Amino acid sequence: MINSEKAIERRFHERFQVQQGVYALLKNGSSKLGQIKNVSSGGLAFMYINDGEQIHEPTEVDIFLSGYGFILKGIPCQKISDIHVDNFVPFSTFEMRQLGVQFGEVGLHQLAHLDTFIEKYTTRPEV
Repeated sequence: MINSEKAIERRFHERFQVQQGVYALLKNGSSKLGQIKNVSSGGLAFMYINDGEQIHEPTEVDIFLSGYGFILKGIPCQKISDIHVDNFVPFSTFEMRQLGVQFGEVGLHQLAHLDTFIEKYTTRPEV
């Protein structure tokens, strides 16, 4: 039997699409770097190449925008999801994954910087 119920939306914050060249650096026991797919004032999701190394519980993430000199360092976070995504490069042997993190206690300065980032470098997704 097919379950026709819709999935419950658990997000409290509106997600925004980011422009090309916006990256996240996850910092914990090992580092993961990847392009951000979407961001909100409560968290973000980014794509990275799986190098086979297990992701330990993240502690901080940095957001930076190449070519614009924007960087937001040390946002506390925790891992929410880590899923396989299809690789859009034909014949590639890399496994792509998408990591979702939820921001922890963000300071007022970081929150203001994050709001500025969202205002200047993102767009609302098309419905």
